[in-house]
Order: sequence, then structure tokens, then C-alpha cells
Amino acid sequence: MQITTHQERNRLLAAWQRLDQEGQRTVRLFAEFLSQQAGEQPPEPIPQEPVAIPRPDKESAVLALKRLKKSYPMIEADFALLEEASQLVLKKVMGATDAEVIVELETLFAKRYQQWKAEA
Repeated sequence: MQITTHQERNRLLAAWQRLDQEGQRTVRLFAEFLSQQAGEQPPEPIPQEPVAIPRPDKESAVLALKRLKKSYPMIEADFALLEEASQLVLKKVMGATDAEVIVELETLFAKRYQQWKAEA
């Protein structure tokens, strides 16, 4: 789906966040239906278990965040998760080491995964 303006994307996200979990599921299913009708390929199934991506040596906090988003594709990158992750990356700016921030980011994603698994 191509959203042409930042304002439209924000409106869609705001509407999405006002919906309960079932409403969000319905919107997602409808969007997938529309994309199939438009001739697009169906989306790849999302893994139900974390994808093991090894932590490279000398990884920065920002690269760790990108790695963790790929490692946990089943977790929706909602506003709350992005806010928490941003606060952790901000710690790096304020003087924390990458290693400290990365450990906290990994803990955050593992916790979110456990919450997702409990809800599923």
C-alpha cells in the first residue's frame, strides 16, 4: 500500500490506534484483500518465533534496533514500542555505551515478544 503524504500516514495510524485488537485485525485483513484484488502478491507468512540474527561485534545501538526489528517480525512496531526504543537510544546520546543500550533493547524486544506470545 502506498500512502502519498505524511499527513495521510498519520491519519491512518491515529485511526488504527483507536481501534481495539479485533478492529485492527479486520483492517489488516481488509487491506490484504484489497491488495490481492489489485493483483499484488500475498504477503509472506510472518514467523511465529524470533529469527536468530547474531549480534555482530562492535554493533551500534541504532544497528541493534534494526537487527531486533528483523529478529522479531511478529511484533508490530507500534508507537509504544518505538517510543520505548527511542528512549533507550537516547541514553546512548546522553553518554551510555552501545553495549548497555543494546542489552536494554534486547530485553525490551524479548519482553514484547513474550507479551505477544501470551496474547496469541
